[in-house]
Amino acid sequence: MNKIRVKLILELKEKGLSRSDIASSRHISRRSVNEVFKRAQEPALKYSDIENKSEDEVYQIIYPNKFNNDDIVYTLPDYSKVHSELKRVGVTLRLLWLEYTDKTRLEGGIPYKYTKFCNGYNEYVNKKEITSHLEHKPGQKCEVDWAGKTMSLYEGDISRKVYLFVGVLSYSHYTYVEPCLDMKLPTWIRCNVNMFRHFGGVPIRTICDNLKTGVTAHPHEGEIVLQGDYERLGEHYHTAILPARVKKPKDKAIAEGTVGAITSAITAALRNKKYYTFTELKNDVRVALKNFNERPFTKREGSRYTVYLAEQPYLQPLPPMDFEICEWKYHVKVQNNCHISYKKNFYSCPFRLIGYEVSVCESSNSNMLRIYVGDELVACHEKFPVWNTNKYRTREEDLPKQAKYVEFNRERIENWSKKIGPKTQEVINRIFTSCSFEEQGYNPCLAVLRLGTKYGGQMLERACDIALSRISTPRYKHINAIIQDQLGKPHSNDSNALFHNQDIKAKGLLRGADYYKSLEEDQ
Repeated sequence: MNKIRVKLILELKEKGLSRSDIASSRHISRRSVNEVFKRAQEPALKYSDIENKSEDEVYQIIYPNKFNNDDIVYTLPDYSKVHSELKRVGVTLRLLWLEYTDKTRLEGGIPYKYTKFCNGYNEYVNKKEITSHLEHKPGQKCEVDWAGKTMSLYEGDISRKVYLFVGVLSYSHYTYVEPCLDMKLPTWIRCNVNMFRHFGGVPIRTICDNLKTGVTAHPHEGEIVLQGDYERLGEHYHTAILPARVKKPKDKAIAEGTVGAITSAITAALRNKKYYTFTELKNDVRVALKNFNERPFTKREGSRYTVYLAEQPYLQPLPPMDFEICEWKYHVKVQNNCHISYKKNFYSCPFRLIGYEVSVCESSNSNMLRIYVGDELVACHEKFPVWNTNKYRTREEDLPKQAKYVEFNRERIENWSKKIGPKTQEVINRIFTSCSFEEQGYNPCLAVLRLGTKYGGQMLERACDIALSRISTPRYKHINAIIQDQLGKPHSNDSNALFHNQDIKAKGLLRGADYYKSLEEDQ
């Protein structure tokens, strides 16, 4: 209950103000002013008698029966226990007040009302000079941002900017800093992954800025749209990624303050040293960060590191594997040779999947390529370097014990090539010889033989002859290039010419019996 300001009323009375003037100027009810005037007449109180007394002492003189010590009437809460319990996940002051109320009434005492309970806790916090953890509980939040100030990496006389990623736990202020050569999405994701590993756990919430690499849209009204990979990172680590409100730096005040401190502790401290290798710069930043985290606080006990040791058990455990940015390719068909084609190379799949479509996942964090059917991982291979083409990764267990392909096998392909000619047959044999497994040669051989279907067996035979004279193991791209070259040549007496322009102009290209025989064989 609000107490009447008795001392103020008596002071204004002494100065000659009327009851109405006191009530209207100080927003006190006329009834309360009249009551104070009446009670002050009985002991004949003057302002000079109470001038040096406190407000509570004057109130006790005027209202002796109303002024009681709350400590005697009410059962005091154990605020040290309240302060400790608030660190736990999901615990609020209201929950603790309800528990305190139930316990006090069972013991026959009188509990504080909720407002007085909260005010008492605030007084306890201020008296003990400790930080209230109503806003920042251990393991609840971390804040991430790019530092405004950059460092420099020198390549000869040319300097290159080095950006600093900053992540800080809101409760302990324990900080992670990583120097980066760019601020692109893969770098941002990698820094978040390294930060969680550095913390040894994951907070429930991750507060970020509205950077373009992380947030696609943050409308004034409606849902926030996170960048796809960044959203998947949150799902992988079970942390809620919450962008700060636009132009509201107080939403991540800890990170903003830490960025300023990092500028002094790391950027400014290392300003006089020139770095010519990125490794040396990273090592110096790591040492400076360690010193920064272990430096004692100026206004509270301990350091960022010591408080972090108490917070770390409250963090969620890390998942078994780090998050990876993946490039996906969908609807990739498994070919007859049990392989898929991906970036001009071939990777085997279980033979039961021939004719089915699979999804291919290429990880940026590792050198592995994973193949899925729905959510099932069916194959995993080491990736070929980007400069390799027409290479095969084949697991023997992916192939059937006896090749039972409905459409083609080596014998059938070789019989087809014999019908076209010896040069074509030689090309087919060399392709099979160059392959580690027979099945690897099916697609390259069929690609060559179908050129005979398209342009005729005679043209294919002659093109294979020319190719064998130039290349040890000709393939489709070599033979097709020769055919296209021969088609574009003008008429000459050269015996190498496959067609004469005048014949093409007069009669066009006619398909002979060989074409239809090959087509029937193919079907």
